[in-house]
Amino acid sequence: MKTTGIFRGSREACRSFLYSAPNYYVYVLCRADGRPFYVGKGTRDRVFSHENEARHPNDRRSNAYKLNVIRSIWRTGSNLIYEIAFTSDDEEAAYRHEAELISGLKRLHEGGPLTNLAPGGGTTGEMAPASRERHSATLSGIPDNNPDRATLNGFVLSIAEMKSVVLKPVGQFTARPTQPFPRVTRKPSVRQAVALVASAAANGVSMDGACQIPRHVLVEDVAGLVENGVACDIATSGMATLVPSENPEDEIFSLDPRQSRVATDLVGVQKCVDLGVMN
Repeated sequence: MKTTGIFRGSREACRSFLYSAPNYYVYVLCRADGRPFYVGKGTRDRVFSHENEARHPNDRRSNAYKLNVIRSIWRTGSNLIYEIAFTSDDEEAAYRHEAELISGLKRLHEGGPLTNLAPGGGTTGEMAPASRERHSATLSGIPDNNPDRATLNGFVLSIAEMKSVVLKPVGQFTARPTQPFPRVTRKPSVRQAVALVASAAANGVSMDGACQIPRHVLVEDVAGLVENGVACDIATSGMATLVPSENPEDEIFSLDPRQSRVATDLVGVQKCVDLGVMN
């Protein structure tokens, strides 16, 4: 999927283009193959701030999905392609164009390639992929009045459809030490893979080879953990090797290259690329 803006090129060429452009603009960040992954409205050097942000660790103010993709582009030795889709001296017109472009290209949870959390137009509502409202009652047993649970469920559902919970908010359940189920066999499953990919995406971990994936996640300021049952399933099936800890919240799943490939294949390589956990 490619867009058709009024400018497309390198960082340096984009800087030159913007030098004589009107005050406000709508920009698209693209992968090396031209596929868009982020749309924004800016002025001055705003379009270049995302790469600067990606040079630092994720924090609560960061869009982890966007930063994961930028880092995955860098890991391949490639550069971002910058596109300017619209320019104007009217800020409201720029906001409208931004929202229209995001709506047309679609965000991750809508089946599109964009890592945007908000729908654009100057709003921060309807956050996605972890949309509180969209997914507040999607999974069985999830009440409408539990926004933390809804946030984590929405994040999971942006990766794959699930009939049961794989992430739970810290403080809403008791995390138990992860152990293989005795006298039970398990095969790697989509549910196990989604739990691992969800944590990798939230923590900015690359799954292109061997990796270590924390059990703990942070999604839109909501602290969560891989649920007890699926954590034990992962250990039982051999999808990952557990690195134990005195505090179960600090456990880590260690994956060798083969295990990483099994997990990403089950979720879908293209989805993992869109989430930035694969190049």
